[in-house]
Amino acid sequence: MAQQNGSGNGTSSNGTGGPESTEVVGVEHTDTPPSGRLGTFAALRDRNFRLLWLGQISHAGALWMEQIARPFLILDITDGSATHVGGVIAMRTLPQLVFGVWAGVIADWFDRRLVLLLDKTAVLILNTLFAILIVSGALELWHIYAYAFLRGSMMAFDQPARSALIPSIVPADRVTNAIALMSATQNTMRIAGAAAGGFVYAALGAEGAFVTVAVIYVGAVVSTYLLKVPTHVRPTDTSAGAMAQGLMEGARYAWSHTAIRGILILSLIYFTFGMSYMQVFAPLFAEKVLDIGSFGFGFMTSLTGLGALAAALFIANKQPERLGIILPLLAGVFGLMLILFSATTYLPRPAGLVAPLIVIMIVGGIQTSYFSLTRAMMLHSAPEEMRGRVISLLSLDRALMTGGAAFAGFLADSAGVQPAQIVYGLICAVGGFAMFTFARDFRRTRTDFTPDPEDPGQPSTPAPAADAVDGATSETPADVVSAR
Repeated sequence: MAQQNGSGNGTSSNGTGGPESTEVVGVEHTDTPPSGRLGTFAALRDRNFRLLWLGQISHAGALWMEQIARPFLILDITDGSATHVGGVIAMRTLPQLVFGVWAGVIADWFDRRLVLLLDKTAVLILNTLFAILIVSGALELWHIYAYAFLRGSMMAFDQPARSALIPSIVPADRVTNAIALMSATQNTMRIAGAAAGGFVYAALGAEGAFVTVAVIYVGAVVSTYLLKVPTHVRPTDTSAGAMAQGLMEGARYAWSHTAIRGILILSLIYFTFGMSYMQVFAPLFAEKVLDIGSFGFGFMTSLTGLGALAAALFIANKQPERLGIILPLLAGVFGLMLILFSATTYLPRPAGLVAPLIVIMIVGGIQTSYFSLTRAMMLHSAPEEMRGRVISLLSLDRALMTGGAAFAGFLADSAGVQPAQIVYGLICAVGGFAMFTFARDFRRTRTDFTPDPEDPGQPSTPAPAADAVDGATSETPADVVSAR
């Protein structure tokens, strides 16, 4: 899975990711052999991935409708409070900090399909109860905060289990393709779900929007139930002590690995100061700056999805490998685009409306590129029995959205929406370009998917790169994240 600093062998110190392990049941992926880059939709040839992908369509459709409806529901019942919009986002992301890394342990210690199925069933029940509260007229502000916390808690357990399943159901040379296709699905739903969410909220109010969210989510539960995924090597000791030891083992492995450590540091900046743009700033721009309301916000979100869809399909087709260079540049340019987005809203109409909508589409493309490539790099860097723990470490960075979102709402209320977004974009840009400039070891990392002629079932050990970085004549295998 990972070769790094000449010592990564794809296993933990005891080779199992825990004190004891059961024998392997099934195989690591389906019987479709790795066979190089087979096109944009290669991963969809596998039945289990198709089901996971279909479940993601339902999950993402419901999620984006909620993302559109929720801030306007808050603004409606709080007389336009940006502070409460940020506060609810903070409440939703707080569980990532509390439960995120433990969710990764759960994904490694128990059957990932079962974890995912139980989680999605719980989300369906929660969405239904929340819709009932709204329809009955009993909804109060604290209900929204409670719903946000519970929904965030369930999302914390969803992401590690779902992501860790992907390398188990597609061959190693299609993992980046599969992740990009999942992002493409997410962003297709950002287009359709956001537009539908804005329309439904404008036409039917919060009641119609959240009832629709609950109905759509049924598909996620059904698709997950139909999955037939081979299990992975799991520890037999499920005591709290063994799981705590496994958590520390995953953290030590991640911090000792240049690629994973670099992603975590870069994402700390990106999630804290970059990701508030959609959940806090965008609805405020729509309502208070551009004056386009909920329907216009849905349209604006759909434009970000259009840019993101194009980026995801490009990544699925090309599967870029020089991620140590690409990712810091993406973070830096993302920050610059946020500044440009805010700056263009000062222009007189119609330029002050058209230009921000064009820029926000570019922002969506960069966002999805960053998400897809960071997740692919982390999955390729982690041994199979440790994937849940490694991918869950991103939840610590995501959890920093809690503070970032809360302060974004406060800053927007006190300094104005446009200056606040410019400040956040500037910090994100400086962080990304600083990482590119000073983190030389991370800049040298890349992924490799070349099939090994001696083992057609796995990619080869990374070969030195032909081009030089920072004056080096070649890259050694220690600088390469292998899919092996």
